[in-house]
Amino acid sequence: MTASQNTKVVYVSPEKEVYTALWILFAAAAVFVGLRVWSKYTRRNELWYDDYMLVLSLLVLMVTDIIITCQYATGYVTNYWHDRMHILINLSTGGTLIGQAWSKTALAITLLRISNKKQIGLLWFFIITMNLLMIVKVFLQWAKYCGKVDYQQWYRLQGPCVNYEFEQRLKVAGNTYNIIMDFVFACFPWWITWHLKIRGIEKIALCATMSLGMIIAIISAIRTAWAGRPIMHRHDEMFIWRDGLSTIWFSAEVAGTIIVQCIPVLRPLMRDVHTLMTSKKLDDTENGTRRIPIDPNRGSAYTHSRDKSKNGLKINDFALSEMMSHSSRSETHEASVTALEESHSAESSWPLAASEPADMQTRGGHLGKSRGE
Repeated sequence: MTASQNTKVVYVSPEKEVYTALWILFAAAAVFVGLRVWSKYTRRNELWYDDYMLVLSLLVLMVTDIIITCQYATGYVTNYWHDRMHILINLSTGGTLIGQAWSKTALAITLLRISNKKQIGLLWFFIITMNLLMIVKVFLQWAKYCGKVDYQQWYRLQGPCVNYEFEQRLKVAGNTYNIIMDFVFACFPWWITWHLKIRGIEKIALCATMSLGMIIAIISAIRTAWAGRPIMHRHDEMFIWRDGLSTIWFSAEVAGTIIVQCIPVLRPLMRDVHTLMTSKKLDDTENGTRRIPIDPNRGSAYTHSRDKSKNGLKINDFALSEMMSHSSRSETHEASVTALEESHSAESSWPLAASEPADMQTRGGHLGKSRGE
């Protein structure tokens, strides 16, 4: 992309929108990668090649965002670009291409761990062709184009020139191939798990979680169609604005590809958080209802009243003394007391004596389940 030197146009600047979108996307991707690494670390699971590739993709995304920020902060929204600006544009474009390829490669490496020999061979074909295409596109980004005066600068690769039309067709082919790879990698888990002997609902949940890349494929397809419109090359006042939106779309593809790969790994962490919150809720509920031993000779011979200041049950002095006297008994006697308490609770008119055993059983069953997990 080269701005015309002869036409003086006051461009609408998308700086704030670009800054906000790029760094929010990066922050979200960084949080998910951090949670992924933390989840594996807390479970003593070693990082694998897909984890390292995701971290590298995140670093490439960060460097690319820094370069784009420098572009807009140092004269990108102008009618003329110096050589320094062209170099920054080539660097940010190359960073985007590398981020696209490496983030998808990380997903392919993850799939390698659960694939058979036939599937592994196909995945390696995708990995190699995708990265070779990325290298060629990065190389052509720095090449001289035949018959194009604006692409003969000193910083471009010296040697034979490249046909400009060929470069444009290869760019379209590369974008299309990336979209195809997104769809293929999103459908791959269904192929892998189709013959696994697990429940249907579990199979669907697993595949759906690992196929979130389908969202990225749809985003990439929309972005490619939107960026390919002829209006994108019209040098009017909205030219830079449209280019800024295109930049956000490209960054969203890389950040989104990183994020969707972290979500399946975070399932154990989310389950632990859910268990912790549920246990805390049960504990808070039980703090308002305390279990009081009952003397079988007295039956339900205690009273309770509502303590409005603490929003709980206030036990009178008599019941408290009864609890203290029974707390020193042996485990055998406590078992008999509990059995008698259950028989009394069925006949007693006191709601506390009837409701507490069920509450305790509910909590016991929950804690037993969480330990089993």
